[in-house]
Amino acid sequence: MIASFALLHPRDLDTLPKELTVVLFPVGGLEQHGPHLPFGTKLLQAEVMARKLAEGLEKRMPAWNFVLMPLIPLTVDGVTNRFALPVRPHVVRDAVVDQAEHLKRLGFKNFIVVNSHHTPKQITALEDAAKLVNGRLGWMGRKFQMVSISGALVDAKTVFESPMIALPDEHGGERDTSFMLANDHSAVLTNYRDLPEIPRPKASVLRFFDYLNHRIDGYWGRPSHSSAQNGETDFSTEMNLLVERLLPWLEKGQGSSQFLSAYRFFPFNGSFFKAYILSVILFVMMMVWAVWSMRDVFEP
Repeated sequence: MIASFALLHPRDLDTLPKELTVVLFPVGGLEQHGPHLPFGTKLLQAEVMARKLAEGLEKRMPAWNFVLMPLIPLTVDGVTNRFALPVRPHVVRDAVVDQAEHLKRLGFKNFIVVNSHHTPKQITALEDAAKLVNGRLGWMGRKFQMVSISGALVDAKTVFESPMIALPDEHGGERDTSFMLANDHSAVLTNYRDLPEIPRPKASVLRFFDYLNHRIDGYWGRPSHSSAQNGETDFSTEMNLLVERLLPWLEKGQGSSQFLSAYRFFPFNGSFFKAYILSVILFVMMMVWAVWSMRDVFEP
């Protein structure tokens, strides 16, 4: 069974077999994807991904139930940022953790975060959320597990080419436009057919400073090569890959490491990074104060 949490009643939750139920959190933000796609492109992607993933898992695991949570319209960073509405890392992380914690009290134990924004700080914030939920034992000894699927969709080469700013092969290009044509054709402006191909930008110091100053916008890729059929094919292939990787994790609790991205190797991407820095500064200040206050002890 696949159900929307927003449409369930209390008795529905009580009757669900918690050990055989997966709760999916779709997460995505608002960002420009060229002149032809809406700001909510990633929002729609997150919702469709969650539903298609649930449908694919249900076919392979018919005894299981899948609950789709309402969309969390938040992202920490974007591929572009001139026309974007980002939030602070802990906002995304805690939104997922807090909802999961309440669901845990109701007995649910399996959680999947379906994130459509494949950007460094967004992915790492959601992996931090999974760490806070994953593996904890409840008061009755039940183990809870959460995984964010984003890491399985970003290869290490892409990460190390640009570890601080997302630099995918395309943005608002053929893939994104094809997806929108397949799922919400009316939201795509017809000028996509006339848009020229724009090459992928190169990672550089200049691009980094442009990002800091919120000057990165536009698209790159080939929107004019898009089609609804390509969107359906690419999306189905991606969902099938994720289903195959999620099966052993759900059934045996194995393989969660394959959903971790290489972005985690860069501390500045972490949602706890600022807290760590403040802790170090506070520790140093306390040590200086302690040494200064005891200076009379060491004076002759």
